[in-house]
Amino acid sequence: MHRPRLTSQQLLSIFLSLIVAALILLKLPSSSTAQKTALRLDGTPTDPFLAASGKPVVLVFVRTDCPISNRYAPLIQRISSQYGAKVDFWLVYPSRMASAEKIRQHERDYGYKLPALRDPQHALVTQAQVRVTPEAAVFDANHRLLYHGRIDDLYVDFGRARPAATTHELDDAIQAALSGKTPPRNMPGVGCFIADLE
Repeated sequence: MHRPRLTSQQLLSIFLSLIVAALILLKLPSSSTAQKTALRLDGTPTDPFLAASGKPVVLVFVRTDCPISNRYAPLIQRISSQYGAKVDFWLVYPSRMASAEKIRQHERDYGYKLPALRDPQHALVTQAQVRVTPEAAVFDANHRLLYHGRIDDLYVDFGRARPAATTHELDDAIQAALSGKTPPRNMPGVGCFIADLE
């Protein structure tokens, strides 16, 4: 069976189409860029690890509407003040529904002085391996994940709290990041599940 040959004009058209497709693919953000990128409240993409300039990084995942997250606000603020000169702290809001204005109001209501990031694509959620709010992730100065999980053991279950915490995983993990010692074992958090996790 005789197949018709393509004309030089048809070949040129196919070649140009392939070049256009390749250029479009090159302009798409790479997964490695998206991996560490979240948004400041003004919409600016931010990599908290690049901003840390060689310091350990602590990401604390919270939601505006999670009562357990909100109960931890004074402790989160106190720990961040204690280590703020040696560690870069960020509040991370993983909810796709939390607008910048809603987050700003939340920060005012709970006295937060920490820089906040929106993580609607869950780039930081994935990197930190968190599942609920509140949970924390501690990375060493080389951006290796040392610890992820609960802040302490105050909550036994959703709605069931101890009179006071008996373990302090976030504090211990920060000290490990600063001293090079062994971090605590990852402990699952108790709180509000982060929606749309794969």
